[in-house]
Amino acid sequence: MITWMQKHKKWLIVTIWVSAIAFIGAGMVNWGSYGFGSSNDKVARVGDIDIHLAEFQREYARILNEFSQISQFGGMLDEAQAKQFGIPQMALQRLIQQTQILNLANDLGLVVSDKEVGEEIVNAKVYVDDKGEFSQEVYRKALKEQGMSPSEFEEMVRKILTTQKLFGVMSITQAGPMLPISSSEMAALEMAYAVRDRLRVEILPISQVSVEVKDDELKAFWEKNAENWKSPMEFKIEYVLVPFASQNPTDEDLTKHYQDFKSDYLDENGNLLSFEESKEKLIKDVQKIQAESVAKREYRDLKNESKKGEILSLKENERFFVKNGVDLVIEDMKAAQVGQVLKPIEVDKGFVTLRILDKKPSVQKSFEEAKAEAKVLFESSKKREKLLALAKEKLKNFQGTDIGFVDRFYNGVILTLDDRQKMNFLSHLFSSKQKEGYVMLEDKAVLYRIVEQSALNAKQGDAMAFKSMKSEAVLDALAEYLNETYKTTIYIDVSK
Repeated sequence: MITWMQKHKKWLIVTIWVSAIAFIGAGMVNWGSYGFGSSNDKVARVGDIDIHLAEFQREYARILNEFSQISQFGGMLDEAQAKQFGIPQMALQRLIQQTQILNLANDLGLVVSDKEVGEEIVNAKVYVDDKGEFSQEVYRKALKEQGMSPSEFEEMVRKILTTQKLFGVMSITQAGPMLPISSSEMAALEMAYAVRDRLRVEILPISQVSVEVKDDELKAFWEKNAENWKSPMEFKIEYVLVPFASQNPTDEDLTKHYQDFKSDYLDENGNLLSFEESKEKLIKDVQKIQAESVAKREYRDLKNESKKGEILSLKENERFFVKNGVDLVIEDMKAAQVGQVLKPIEVDKGFVTLRILDKKPSVQKSFEEAKAEAKVLFESSKKREKLLALAKEKLKNFQGTDIGFVDRFYNGVILTLDDRQKMNFLSHLFSSKQKEGYVMLEDKAVLYRIVEQSALNAKQGDAMAFKSMKSEAVLDALAEYLNETYKTTIYIDVSK
């Protein structure tokens, strides 16, 4: 690949980016047991394709960067904030959706050649030398700084091109599949779009129901789901951390790096920043390079036992060595053998190298050990069952509150529902053919009865909206097909 690219040197600057696949609904997945076992470098498997830790970390970092660009968040989020916004789950869901698409493309026989990958890279603008020409040295160094090999990067480009090729076949653009719409479809959508329902609504919060949990029932529940409760793996390690901040690059070091990697120091318009304008980033970049060099020496000394590190005992869920909210070190520790010395791994504060002194495997918890955790899940399950029974009973003669007319795009308030719950409720309401019913949400049930219907006249310009609605329906159908066709197994709970 590199050889082919060298023959086609052109102006280059690339942003490594995989666009999010915007499908409505996450779909159901099968959760694998917590811990990696033989899949220690994998986060999940979708159909025939694995999702690896490195892919997850890159997607997680991308979403963090997206959030950092939103002024309301005031810059980069910390780990606690990232968890609060559900960024680990967002990253995994994006990857699952992208991998579903790749499975479909593979099944359809779509192939992207090495030549196509190379053309995509050199026809963009990336990794240039001082003359503005593609440089293999700059290319390799830049990818190395991002923790990627050329083969990994090229495989990422191949996946992007495969997705683009599939979407091209399906006439899906970034804005969605803007499909032609027939007169009969227009009439049907006009009717659906214009319908308004006048509703009586009642909310049944889950706090209205209480349950008694008996030990024999709880034990039966635990026995059925015992694989969900395991003790965390435990480790005893000897480690050396080389902090970025401990490095003190000279002006000469900074100047040389600036001259060698000018393409890393551009403003938002692609113009080269001056040395002084780049200095803050330069210092961080050179500190990172120097810290890695020191860490490699520490690795050698730790391996030949000419240096002692700090001794630490920790469990796999303690997240001691973290980078961008992801503990990749612990996964390497799981795969390593006792006595093995791990090569330097980048974390938030620097590079860490370590020796595994001892490790205790994860084991299934006894009933008594898992009892408190199992009780929470069992109690929640029983409450939902009881709430469902209550909703069915109350539906027979409930009066509720008259909230007036709503349509599928209603933006007013519906009692105590938040925006997401309201969207779910309206989606169910306008998809149902029943005059009355109930919608089960995570912490409540919503009873409804349609007491009157009316219709609005379609407005000028609605044709484009109807096309969009048809496109959304196509994407919904595609998402449903992908979820049903390509089984997803997740090997780790990324929310922890």
